[in-house]
Amino acid sequence: MDLTVVGDVVVAGWPRRPRASPAGPGDPAFGLLRGGDLTIGNLEVPLTGSGQPAEKLVAMRAPVSSAAELSALGFDLVSLATNHALDYGAEGMRDTVRALDSTGVLHAGFGEDLDEATRPRVVSVGAKSLAFFSFCSALPLGYNATTGRAGIGAIRVRQSFEYDSGFLDETPGTPPFVHSVAHEPDVRLAEKLISEAKQHHDFVVIALHWGVPFCYLPSVQGPLAQYQRPLAHRLVEAGADLVIGHHPHCLHPAEFHEHGLILYSTGNFVFDWCDGWSPDSMVAREAGHLSAPYQPALMRGPWFESAVFRVKLGDGGPELRLDPIQLDSDSQPIMPTPEAAKSILARFAEASRELDPSIVVVADGTVRRSVEAQPTEKGRLQ
Repeated sequence: MDLTVVGDVVVAGWPRRPRASPAGPGDPAFGLLRGGDLTIGNLEVPLTGSGQPAEKLVAMRAPVSSAAELSALGFDLVSLATNHALDYGAEGMRDTVRALDSTGVLHAGFGEDLDEATRPRVVSVGAKSLAFFSFCSALPLGYNATTGRAGIGAIRVRQSFEYDSGFLDETPGTPPFVHSVAHEPDVRLAEKLISEAKQHHDFVVIALHWGVPFCYLPSVQGPLAQYQRPLAHRLVEAGADLVIGHHPHCLHPAEFHEHGLILYSTGNFVFDWCDGWSPDSMVAREAGHLSAPYQPALMRGPWFESAVFRVKLGDGGPELRLDPIQLDSDSQPIMPTPEAAKSILARFAEASRELDPSIVVVADGTVRRSVEAQPTEKGRLQ
C-alpha cells in the first residue's frame, strides 16, 4: 500500500496558483499529493463559522468550505486530534466532521466520547485494509474526550522539572531540564486498541500530535522531548506499522524500529492565513500585553523547510522516500531548488543518524538502513 504523507495542513480559501504537475523550482508542489493509494495529512484547524474562541495563545478556524478544497487537493484521510481541534469548542469540531463527511474526506481523532474519539478509521485499498488512529499529546485543558465528554483522542504526558540550584546561582535564567513520560493508562489503552486493530487489519497507522515546536526547544534537549521515543517504540511494538508525528512545525528525524517506521515530525505542508492566524499572531506587539510567558515568532527558517513522505507498507516492513519541498512567504508549498532539496535531505539524514547510525539517505530521497553504511557510498548525502 503506497501512502503519501504530509504534515500540518491549514486551507482557508487562499488563492492558489495553477495545480499542474510541478516542473521546476518555485512551482506549486500540490501535484505531489497525487499518485499513491492514500494521501494523509494533519488537519491543524477546525472548519467552522460558529462558536467563541478558546482562551489560549492562538485559536484558529477556517471556513467549512475548506473541506471541499482538501478533497480537490487530493486528501483522502486527515487526523483531527490536535491542540487546535477544540479552539471553537466541540460544536466547531462537529461542523468540521460534517464538512469533511460531505466531501468524502475521511478522518479520525474526534468523537462524542472516548470510545468514538479513539476509534480507528478503516480504509481498504484492494484486498488490503488499514486502521488509522489519531492521538494528541499536545493537549490543552479539557480538549481530551472522556466517557461523558466530546473531544479528541489523547495520550497525555506527565512532566517534572530538574534544576541545579548552585548552577542557577552561577548562571541565572537557565531553564530547568524537563523530564516527561507518557501517562501510563493512556499508553496502555492505545496499545490495546492498536493490538486489536492489528488482529483484523493488514496495517495500522498512528497520527500523533506531539513534541516541541522548534521555537520553544532548548538546543541542549535535542529535537525530541524525553517521552517521545519510548512512546513511539511502544506503539510500534503493540502493532503500529507507521507513526506519523506533527506539531513542531519542522522536520524531525525518522527511525525504523522493529517492523515499523516512526516519522517524528513531518513539518508543514500548507498553512493559509485564517481566522486567528496571521504573520504576527505569535508575536507580542507590546511587552505589557503578553498573554503567556512564551511568544516567539514561529515564522523562521525551519517553518519553511519540509517534505512529502512516500511510505510503502508491505510484508517486508515500511519503505520510505522523501520529496523535499519549501513553503513560500505565504506558507504555500513550492518545489525547492536542487541546492535547497539537497540541504533539506542532508539535515534530515544527520538528525536521523543521531537516533540510528545505520540510516542512509540517498540523493533521490530514499531512506533505508545499512548494516555497514560506507561514508563514501555513491549517492549518499554527507
